[in-house]
Amino acid sequence: MGTQRKKLKRSQTTQANSIKFWWFLIPALLGMGLYLNTLGHQWCLDDYSVIVDNWVTKQGWSGITTHLTHDYRYGYWSNSQGDLYRPLSLIMFSIEWALFGDNSMPGHIVNVLLYGTILFLFGYSIYKWSGRVLISGLAALLFAVHPIHTEVVANIKSRDELLSMFFLLATWLSWFYVHRKPNQMQFLILACLSFFMALISKESALTFLPVIPLSLYVFGRQPARTDYYKTSYLLIPAGIFLLLRQWVLGSVKGLDKVSVLDNVLSSAPDGVTLVASVIRHIGEYLKMLFVPWPMSSDKGWNQIPLTDFGDIYVWVTLLIILAGLSAIIYYWKRDKVIMFGLVWFAATFSLASNLLFLIGTSYGERLLFLPSAGFILVVSQLFSGKQAGEEAKLTHWFKSIKGMVFLAIALLFSVLTIQRNPAWYDSYTLYATDIKNNPDGIKLRYHYALETGKQASNLSDGEEKKTMLQTSLKDLEKVTAVHPNYWEAHSTAGLYAFRLGDRNRAMASYQKAVALNPGAAIAWSNMGIIYAERGELDKAFEVYSRAVKEDPKFVDAWLNLGAIHAQQGRFTEALGPFQEALKYDPNNQRILSMIAACYRDLGQPDQARAYESRIQK
Repeated sequence: MGTQRKKLKRSQTTQANSIKFWWFLIPALLGMGLYLNTLGHQWCLDDYSVIVDNWVTKQGWSGITTHLTHDYRYGYWSNSQGDLYRPLSLIMFSIEWALFGDNSMPGHIVNVLLYGTILFLFGYSIYKWSGRVLISGLAALLFAVHPIHTEVVANIKSRDELLSMFFLLATWLSWFYVHRKPNQMQFLILACLSFFMALISKESALTFLPVIPLSLYVFGRQPARTDYYKTSYLLIPAGIFLLLRQWVLGSVKGLDKVSVLDNVLSSAPDGVTLVASVIRHIGEYLKMLFVPWPMSSDKGWNQIPLTDFGDIYVWVTLLIILAGLSAIIYYWKRDKVIMFGLVWFAATFSLASNLLFLIGTSYGERLLFLPSAGFILVVSQLFSGKQAGEEAKLTHWFKSIKGMVFLAIALLFSVLTIQRNPAWYDSYTLYATDIKNNPDGIKLRYHYALETGKQASNLSDGEEKKTMLQTSLKDLEKVTAVHPNYWEAHSTAGLYAFRLGDRNRAMASYQKAVALNPGAAIAWSNMGIIYAERGELDKAFEVYSRAVKEDPKFVDAWLNLGAIHAQQGRFTEALGPFQEALKYDPNNQRILSMIAACYRDLGQPDQARAYESRIQK
């Protein structure tokens, strides 16, 4: 009889564990399913700066060491020092480039798989800490369908967000075992390693530190002081990361280098305006958590303009912030899960809010990825209630009013997610979609004009190409009329005027660009093309030299500089610029051909054949 009871108990335990496993696997599968329509997407937005146009990433395996020892944008930016150190996602991109080359599908597949894994870990971690099936499943489900996550999953570049949250959840789950099995040091080591990996994925992982000791207070089994003291071990990977970051980057970028086009808050004329405008932007973030529509890849200057305390939106947001802080105090002992979710949100959103200091952007949906988990935990607790032992009540709960409302929200969010994903197909589609809802956005208007011109360049000469270029130029005129110091807009206008055949307008635009920004290497280089066409080779040589001075890794400028030498019969002198260009683009067929031609003209056929052998037939 006793043996039968033991077998029955083991059977019930196995069945319960099976149910719990599927309970967390369902949101993971649902989340991945919602993003299946992104797998055929192309490169988009910042994918170019960290992957497609990044010469370090395109080195594949050999670029990994460089990523570890340089800032995030190194390989795309010239000689300017960035303030981001996130090598882990870049290393993954280098590996994917080595394996698959210029193919975006593997990157999208990895993002979707990572998202599914995060959903499973999120739900399972909540369950392990709380012991409650319903709230953990609801949280994972709501996180899976929330449209605010579309940018992170659909844009390959946002691998940094995915990796950071994955490793933070691994840290959180590991700490559960650190607390429950204090004598097993492997969990403490795993937690520290996971936290370090989260940090080298994205620096803002530091804001997760308060969540660990708070978890002990909210969910722990009578934690002792030593349990709280033990969380200080996480300061070891944090300290190593900060030292490594300091060694790689040096001093942090100053406020004066934050572009007004990226962060409108940097142009606030006084402290009162700055504070009011920061609150106004926080209000926009909060609104998108509750009502994620319409979505936008950017809400920079001047979509959310600077404001003051005469703005009702500022006061509404301020009241919501105060209500949230009051709720943390009110629920500190009354409902610890609600308090915990609010602190999770406040802590992890602190950097993105621009309250502590100004960051590189005033708005980005991706910045809500980790903070939204705290918000979703609060909502899930409100829907599930305080009761425990929900396993026997799941069917009844889903038939209740609460359950039906929750499922209706989940269904609506799923539809919005599926509808939003196609906007991220490529940069042109994204900007063409977002400009409709944000017609006054200057940065959006510029990028839409830029992508329109790129689309035109893919067309054969004809009326359609001409019309698209003219449309792009009109949009660029709107941009410079509102923001005359936008040098990139002048430089791009010069390029599209050149493609329309208007050399004089192109030259005037390039000259305006370099007057506003003497470091505009692309404008200097493009001026050289016009001078070369006119036969003014000395002027062409001068501006190409200026271009490579401003951007020593500018492949096209080095190539054109070498071509000027070769055109004037200086083949030995031409080899230097060609070799410099080849250093940053080692498989460029045109460069290889030019070097081979130089060696033949110099009467060195053996050297010429060495480069010709690398040219694809």
